[in-house]
Amino acid sequence: LLAGGSSLQEPFSNILEEENITDPFIRNWLDMLCFLLQGATTKDAPVTLMAYMLSDFYRPNVALDFPVGGTQSIVNALVRGVTKHPGCQLRLNTHISAILVGNDGRASGVKTIDGKIIKARKAVISNADLWSTRKLVDAKTAPDLAKELDDRIERLDRCDSFLHLHVGINATGLPEKPSETFPAQWASIESWDRGVDAPRNLVLVSVASLLDSSLAPSGCHTIHAYVPATEPYETWANIDRNSPEYRTMKEEASEVLWNAIEKQIPDVRDRAQVSLVGTPLTHERFLRRDLGSYGPFIKATDGMLDGQKTTLPGFWCCGDSTFPGIGMPAAAASGMIAANSVVSPIDHWKMLNKIKL
Repeated sequence: LLAGGSSLQEPFSNILEEENITDPFIRNWLDMLCFLLQGATTKDAPVTLMAYMLSDFYRPNVALDFPVGGTQSIVNALVRGVTKHPGCQLRLNTHISAILVGNDGRASGVKTIDGKIIKARKAVISNADLWSTRKLVDAKTAPDLAKELDDRIERLDRCDSFLHLHVGINATGLPEKPSETFPAQWASIESWDRGVDAPRNLVLVSVASLLDSSLAPSGCHTIHAYVPATEPYETWANIDRNSPEYRTMKEEASEVLWNAIEKQIPDVRDRAQVSLVGTPLTHERFLRRDLGSYGPFIKATDGMLDGQKTTLPGFWCCGDSTFPGIGMPAAAASGMIAANSVVSPIDHWKMLNKIKL
């Protein structure tokens, strides 16, 4: 990577062209890795992303980690990080309707949809996506912030959304541990020619209970199959979630997901004891993602996402609408940047001492 590419912010495809990487399988493989990480293929993703990923992916004796207890254990750890401090709490089902601005021109708190006021002594930090955050800002009370967020939105596109299939199956006769012939994760693609970013073309499958048996009842496996941010929201817009039409659309859409699982477990439908299908409307409703989107899309040639600081004093943004971008590692990093920006240098030193850095 040091030998090619004049800028780390150039598209990764420039490096591949300079180094004359033409093998179709390698190009497709790199496109897939790139897309799974940041929702963009090599022609739009920056060199920095792939340089970091490839250096980490191919270190000697490298292994992919899986959280004991599943992803719920990560959520639980984040909750403990808040609630272990005196006077700190996590409020669920507390939807915010507005960001409040005090007479001093600073962010002073938030208002919930049931009219309650939550005051902020130091800062208000929004982890909502950019489009959802903008809806919380009144241009009359925070005109500069409203304009700033409008300008941020103007330079961005949205990634598409997801289809999910969660299945619980009778695992009688199936392996209890992963192997090369029965892996815990696999990818299924219908056509490389269509591209990894084509709708309903690439499917990822995970059998998490092969890695952690506590994630399924004895004698069962839990399976998750999904398309990675390639499902257009427009297909589902204005559909009534309670209608027969919606149920039919879900059944039809899930076929590509069932097919991907059947590549490894041909009789999965006969084994299924429970199955749940998620759509862009599911993402929009339960994850409160605007139009169910995975997050913002920005080409490497268009620069980087904006940072956490805003024009409104005391108001910060984090999450995948800010630098460094989408994906759990990047979103977590944005939260760390926002937190480090708010706390005092003394608190910085205390934390560094605690973690022995």
